[in-house]
Amino acid sequence: MPRTVEVAVEPLSASTFGPFGTIVGAVSGPPALDWGTLQTWMTPCDVDGPTQMTLCRYRREPVEWSRMERHLGVTQAFLPLGGVASVMVVAPPSDPADRTALPPPERVRAFHMDGTVGVVLYRGTWHALRRFPVGAPLIDIVLLTGRDTQAELERQARDGSLPALTHEADYASVHGVTFRAAGL
Repeated sequence: MPRTVEVAVEPLSASTFGPFGTIVGAVSGPPALDWGTLQTWMTPCDVDGPTQMTLCRYRREPVEWSRMERHLGVTQAFLPLGGVASVMVVAPPSDPADRTALPPPERVRAFHMDGTVGVVLYRGTWHALRRFPVGAPLIDIVLLTGRDTQAELERQARDGSLPALTHEADYASVHGVTFRAAGL
């Protein structure tokens, strides 16, 4: 029987989320473009190949998980719609050559996203397979990812084929651990 590790849900900030990615919507510094009534700020987004934009709907469920994944050929942006709060679970990148090189369980972090900003995960950042809505029955999130990465995941769901661009691992199998969010 796996042991359950409680992960404290932390507020999302540039400094606390910095090892995993960047925040989208938290404006800082001068704009890259300033045309009077239009200002733009650049956010890193890096994809090997064509980009895919997908609308993802996550229904409310207990904030518990054991499986995580990472993507080696793409950063991924998760942009919430409708102002719904959610929990984003991440862990730092590990050896990209080892499909099961999960960070130790104590390195897994959970962040409260208030629904007004999104995040871009760096390449190789581990993340839970789900986003967890808080205080609402569901959340819609726009996902910007690589088209090839998304196609591989859809193929895996259909026929079980192992993707090359995504590594998925189960902490319950590797470390005998499941996780539950604490402090919601």
